[in-house]
Parts: sequence; C-alpha cells; structure tokens
Amino acid sequence: MFSRFKMFEQKENIINNNTINNHEIVIQIEHLKKSFNGNNVLKDINMLVREGENVVVLGKSGIGKSVLIKCIVGLIYPDSGSCKVFGKEVAEMNSRELNVLRTRVGFIFQGNALYDSMTVRENLEFPLRRNKTITDPHVIEGLIVDTLENVGLVDAIDKMPSELSGGMKKRIGVARTLILKPEIILYDEPTTGLDPLTSREISKLILEIQTKNKASSIIISHDLTCAKITSNRMMILHEGIIRAKGTFDELKNSDDEWVRSYLKIN
Repeated sequence: MFSRFKMFEQKENIINNNTINNHEIVIQIEHLKKSFNGNNVLKDINMLVREGENVVVLGKSGIGKSVLIKCIVGLIYPDSGSCKVFGKEVAEMNSRELNVLRTRVGFIFQGNALYDSMTVRENLEFPLRRNKTITDPHVIEGLIVDTLENVGLVDAIDKMPSELSGGMKKRIGVARTLILKPEIILYDEPTTGLDPLTSREISKLILEIQTKNKASSIIISHDLTCAKITSNRMMILHEGIIRAKGTFDELKNSDDEWVRSYLKIN
C-alpha cells in the first residue's frame, strides 16, 4: 500500500538547501511575544520560512509551539512583534483578508478535526463548497478522488471516520487540507498518537506533499524521527525562544551540549 514511499527511504533532504535559500520568504516572524495570564509563553521568536521549505519546530508539549502557528493564521494575536505571511502583517488583516489567507495557508490540526457525522467524501467536499464556492458536482468529485489518490485512500471515499484507523484519519485530515491546494501547510503534531510504523508513513507523506505540491511547511513536533525525515531546517523552541536552528546534522554536531543531547534518538 505504501510502496510509493520507498523512494524516500534514504532521504536526508530532497530539496537542495542552497536552492531554497534563494527562494522568496513566505513567513517572516520578528520579536514575537505572547503571554497568557502573566505566563510568558513566547518571549522573543524570530524565524523565516522560504518558498518550498519544510521547517520543523521542536519542543516539549505545552511550550508554545501550537501558539506560534496559530499566530501565523490569525487564530491568536501576539502581544507584540511582527508576523508577516506573504509579506503582509497578519495582525493588521481584516476579516476578508484573513479568510483569503486561510485559503492559502492549510492548517492540519493534531486531532484531525474530521466531522464524525460526514463520510470521507463529505468531509472533503465541505471545504470546497465553503472556501472555493465550487458547485459543479463533476469538478468536486474529480478533486476529491485526485486528492484521496495522493494520500493513498481513494477506497475509503464512502467510509465514516469511525471506520478508519488512526493513521487513516490522519491522512484524511491531510487530504482535506490539500484539496484547497494551499501554498503553506502548518502541521500541528502530525504523528502524535501513532505507532512508529504509521508515524514514519505519515512523515514520508509530508515529504511527498513537499515535492508534489511545492508547498512551504512548518511542522510542529516533538517526534525526532519525523523531524529528521521531513525537515530542510529545524528549530528548537525552549523557554520561549528559538534556542537553536539548522539542519538535523548541524544540530546533531552542535558545539552546544544541550542541543546535541536533545537530538539523541533512542
């Protein structure tokens, strides 16, 4: 079923980082700060994401990783600092501009966010009708089938979410985002709760999406294996700041003993 992923088995980085460095900046965050009830979650975040690049943000649970990506789509507003997407300040966007942004930026939630009362087909049809105002049933069907083929689950088109395994639900969640053809994809803990084999398959799916769709991605995770497979660059979020950044190999060989110990995969 997953033979199409075999080409990625030896992957370190599919996209050459020197090429990526010449690409357009699609996300630019400077001195971003966010507190909740006096708790400084994000103290001073600075990061860039370029066109076609996969950036993994590592960090322990509850450290603010999800807060960071919610700021990128205007679900949460920072207390100070700048968060620009496609060159525009998110906090200054009006409702119409935010709606447009959210069709260009796909957000894949940790819990998949599927509608339990809808079939797989209906789950994929919903964002098309809501965001793209597509009504032609033949066009909708074609997009649904094509997207399900991309995640290897076209046979599940008429199943209910309750009939799917955890890995299948994750794939359908990815498909529901992909069907809008986003230019940026934000993954919130994409392998959480999955067994090691399924987790690796989802990681390879993320990699395939990068090459097929040419999308830029931020992947929030604490899964080091996922990070190694999917990333062009990695950042470690610690105590409200980006403590280290670089490729997996650069961080693994860092002069900072704390960074090296963080990247040990058991």
